[in-house]
Amino acid sequence: MLPSISLLFASASAFLALLPFSAAHGIAGVIAAHRELSTLSAIINQYPELLQALTSTNGTFLAPSNAAIDTFVAAQGADLSAISNDTIQALVSYHLLPTALSAANLSVAGGAIAQTSLLSQAYANLQGASNVVYASAYGSAGQDSGPTGLKVYSGVGTPANVTSSDLAYPGGFVHVIDRVLNFPQPCTKTAQAAQLSTLYDALVKANLTDYVDTIANFTCFAPTNTAFQAAGIDLAALSSQQLVDALKYHSIVGSVGYSTALEDGKEYQTLLGVPVTVHKRDQQLFINDVAVLQSNVIMSNGVAHVLSGVLTPPANATTTTSSASSTSTSPGGASTTGTAAGSSTGTAGNGAVSLSARGVTCYMIVTLIFTSLAFA
Repeated sequence: MLPSISLLFASASAFLALLPFSAAHGIAGVIAAHRELSTLSAIINQYPELLQALTSTNGTFLAPSNAAIDTFVAAQGADLSAISNDTIQALVSYHLLPTALSAANLSVAGGAIAQTSLLSQAYANLQGASNVVYASAYGSAGQDSGPTGLKVYSGVGTPANVTSSDLAYPGGFVHVIDRVLNFPQPCTKTAQAAQLSTLYDALVKANLTDYVDTIANFTCFAPTNTAFQAAGIDLAALSSQQLVDALKYHSIVGSVGYSTALEDGKEYQTLLGVPVTVHKRDQQLFINDVAVLQSNVIMSNGVAHVLSGVLTPPANATTTTSSASSTSTSPGGASTTGTAAGSSTGTAGNGAVSLSARGVTCYMIVTLIFTSLAFA
C-alpha cells in the first residue's frame, strides 16, 4: 500500500526544500507545491531518474490528480509496487510533452496533436518517433461548434478532463488531469477495447491481425458495429480475399494521418489504387461522405478514426501492386505541429504534428461493402 497522502506530501515538500532554486521551480516543483498532486509527487521521488528529468526538463506535464491515481491503482488490482520500474517510467514519459504548451495551445479549433516523450517500442512502434496525445476542447472529433472543456485523449480513445491548467514554471506548464492516460495499444487491442468487434472479426477472417498490429505508422478508419449492421454486411458471406481487397482500399502508404493534418477536399491514394477524399464541413470531418465520430484514437503503431458508416469502393476497383501505393499522397506531409515557428515536437495553430518523419500511413476504413457484383 502507498503511504497516506499527508505523509507523501510532507515527504515531497521536505525533499523540495533541499533542491536548488531552479530545480524547485521545475515540473517536479510545481507538482510538489499542489496538494491535489501529492501522490504523484511521492511516486516521482521514488525514481531518481524521473525526479532528475522532471526537475531539469522544460516542457508540459499532464499530471494525474490524487483521485486519478487512486482509480488507476484500484483498476490494476495491486499497489504501485507491483508495477515494474520500466512501466512506471514509460507511463510518466507519456505524460511529459517536450514542448511548452499552454491550455490555449491545446484548445485550438479542430484539436491539437502533441508529441510526448514516450519512445518505448511496446507503445510507440513509429519508426523511432515518440507517440502522441490528442487534445481537444471541441469534442472527440474536434469539430464541435464551440468549446466544451479541454480533454486529452490517449490510448483506446479514453478522455482525461483537464481540471486545472497553466500551472506555470519558467520552462513550461503543468496541467492537472482527472485520469491516468492509457498506454497506446496495437490495432486489434484498440478495436476490442473500443468495442469495434465487427472490425476485429473482419481482421481475423482476413488473417491480417499480425500485420495491422506490427506494421509501423498505421492509421485505421474503423466503422462502428452499428455502422456494419446498418449496411447489412454479413462477414460470413465474404471470402477472405474479398476482405483483404476491401482492406487494401482502406490502406494508404505515406505518413500517419492525424485528423489535424488531413486537408479538406484532398484525395489520398489507397493501396487498392483508388483514392479516398477528405471533407471538412458543418463542424464535421468526413472520409468520402462518411462522418468521423471520434478522431485520433492513439494506437501504439499509429492512429484510429471511428466512422459512423462504411465506405464502398468503386465498382471497377482492382488490386494494384504495392509499388503503385508508394507514390500516394501523404496526409499533411508538409504540415507541422509545434510552436508558431513550426516545431515538430509541439503544436501549431492547427494542432497538426509534423508527418514527414512518420513514414507509412495505412488508412483502414474497413467497409466490406462491395457492389452488387461482389455479392452475386
